[in-house]
Amino acid sequence: MKTIEEIRLRASELTNLTNILALLQWDQEVMMPTGGAAGRAAQFSALSTIVHRKICDPDLGKLLHELAGRLDEVSDGDQALVRVLKREYDKNTKLPEKFVADFARLTSETLPVWVKARKHNDFNQFLPLLEKVIAMCRQKAGFLGYVHHPYDALLDLYEEGLTTNDLDALFGSLHTELSQLLPHKISQGKTLPKTLANIQSMRPQDQVAFSERLLAEIGYDFNRGRQDISAHPFTTSLGHNDRRVTNRFRPDSLEFIFSALHEGGHALYEQNISAEHTDSPLDEGVSLGIHESQSRLWENIIGRSRLFWDKYYPVLQEFLPQQFKDVAQKDFVHYINRVHPGMIRVEADEVSYNLHVFIRFELEKGLIEGTVTASDLPPLWNEKYENYLGVKVDSDANGALQDIHWAHGSFGYFPTYTIGNLAAAQIWHSYCLYDTDYRQTLQQGNLTKIRQWLTENIYCHGAVYPPAELMQRVCGEALNARYFVEYLKNKPEFSL
Repeated sequence: MKTIEEIRLRASELTNLTNILALLQWDQEVMMPTGGAAGRAAQFSALSTIVHRKICDPDLGKLLHELAGRLDEVSDGDQALVRVLKREYDKNTKLPEKFVADFARLTSETLPVWVKARKHNDFNQFLPLLEKVIAMCRQKAGFLGYVHHPYDALLDLYEEGLTTNDLDALFGSLHTELSQLLPHKISQGKTLPKTLANIQSMRPQDQVAFSERLLAEIGYDFNRGRQDISAHPFTTSLGHNDRRVTNRFRPDSLEFIFSALHEGGHALYEQNISAEHTDSPLDEGVSLGIHESQSRLWENIIGRSRLFWDKYYPVLQEFLPQQFKDVAQKDFVHYINRVHPGMIRVEADEVSYNLHVFIRFELEKGLIEGTVTASDLPPLWNEKYENYLGVKVDSDANGALQDIHWAHGSFGYFPTYTIGNLAAAQIWHSYCLYDTDYRQTLQQGNLTKIRQWLTENIYCHGAVYPPAELMQRVCGEALNARYFVEYLKNKPEFSL
């Protein structure tokens, strides 16, 4: 059919252009000299304009409209391609071309300013550009349209169909559960081994080597990816055979281990998408919530379990003998599962982590509806951290400047982290029903078995099935928070 062939060609071109944009962003965060910021902003603006112009081409709209009533004539994969491309067409045609170019330029200019402001612990350096980003995000919500709340328009960019009302209800009930659970879990694990409280400094090259070994163990293919260093760990896709991860390494922190597993989980998803979706909008995770479910599953459910470390703790001792040769495995597992509310989201334990997300959701909602201003952020942030987590924030670098997302203009992104935590626990429950010997699987380090099940049930499909449909296919029911709550209540590592 000529129509679907033309749509495939256009989709391929758009995908390749989008991957080039991703390459520019990867380079900006990993390799670009600071003096290149202005030129890179112009490049982002120019290429974003070209991509926007192509996705908004009226001829593409006609092709999608022409095929809409004849979808039964094409394959399931092509039906999914049309659905995903039409969603992008509908959204982008609501955004003026000048707005897209200006927003791309602004966020590219904002990123290096955020890096500098965080380094110098100076929120006021970041404030003028952040105010512009927020103003443009409010504009974007208006262009996209919404029924009940402007934040809905931004949420839908990252998790199809998610609304502010949904999150108010979900986060409200979860907040109650977690607030009751938190003090109990803190009291269970309040005694920390002295050997880990005074851990020796780690050399960056040893941390890099161990993180790459872990990535290889979970199945990350270094022939189709690489690990680099960035201010904030991330995963990006530059093509079907180029899925990259980054990490950050501090001499006194174990964060690098779990960042490797987290970003590796994202990358495994994309490396294992079926090759038939190459150069297509289907060649990516279906939503950020589902994507996050995979990073949190590998990072926490697998990567913090005692059984996982039965196999991999000796490997850690091999790579970092001075730090861990005299530390018992039980003490290490106790340490990495301790419940200790802190300032930093990416270092948060599993019980308190979502409270970090709730704070950001409430602040973002206020910023987009106009009840909170950018200058309000540091004191409001600090107040919420004390109220929700009992933590006194000691600096803006550890407070309102700690995340890269606002510099990217990614308002509406943070709630998907909690959606991912919930989905991860539910998906793992389904895996354990399939593999009744899952404890032995973990203890033996048979991660291939887990990855293959995830590939067959989630990864290979890419963006073919909408997130709600995918959860139904994998778990036999809609997203349900009770699996996550039960997982936290019953996790044995909290009470070692």
